[in-house]
Amino acid sequence: MLLQGGREVQEVLYRVDTKLSLKARNNSMNYRLIVFDLDGTLLDTLPDIVVAVNEVLDSMEMPSHSHDSIREFLGSGVTVLFERAIPAAICNPQTVQQCVLEFFKTYSQHWNRRTRPFAQISELLERLQEADCKLAVLSNKPDQFTKQCIAEYFLPDLLHPVFGQRDGIACKPDPQALHEIIESSGLPSRQTMFVGDTVIDIQTAKNAGICSVGVGWGYRPREELLLACPDHVIEHPLDLLPLVADI
Repeated sequence: MLLQGGREVQEVLYRVDTKLSLKARNNSMNYRLIVFDLDGTLLDTLPDIVVAVNEVLDSMEMPSHSHDSIREFLGSGVTVLFERAIPAAICNPQTVQQCVLEFFKTYSQHWNRRTRPFAQISELLERLQEADCKLAVLSNKPDQFTKQCIAEYFLPDLLHPVFGQRDGIACKPDPQALHEIIESSGLPSRQTMFVGDTVIDIQTAKNAGICSVGVGWGYRPREELLLACPDHVIEHPLDLLPLVADI
């Protein structure tokens, strides 16, 4: 198909130039391993999570929560989510665990109805892959759902490894799983960056001694991210490219 107008030509030239520039710099790139958070960073999963959480609360005759409130509860795993969502007067370990089990059942039925990648994410991952970067995912979402989401919305083997919350492995901000990813990559920590939308993600990167990048399109306000003192904050996914090859 013929391109019409100067803008389309400029966009194509920019993509070619970016691809060649990244490849040419590959041996001296600042970062070769890019690890991403999932919810609020790669995927907008909040609409499906809200439905599942409120269905569980309704089934147990507890008050439901708004979209914005549930967004505030995210980031530390499903157990903490319900510790925050259940009324304090009746919140106890048994009730929380019951809600978590019901959430797994409910969310598994409609986890992909409204979830979508954020704008520019697919293009970002494609460009990073073309530049021979290694891409991985680390989430506090349950491991089975983390893997399902990646398999559903992204090409096979684009992101590897993909880790969610696993039994016996500490959740973020503990760097245990992040260290596992770095070790399996064969790359040094100094060439690794972690990209996420929450203070927990920034803390995880700092605890692992690697570069931290906060994103402005996710579920937490920019001001909150800045308080965690990330190395970088970006407003759009493609803003990550100059950081990867900024030498």
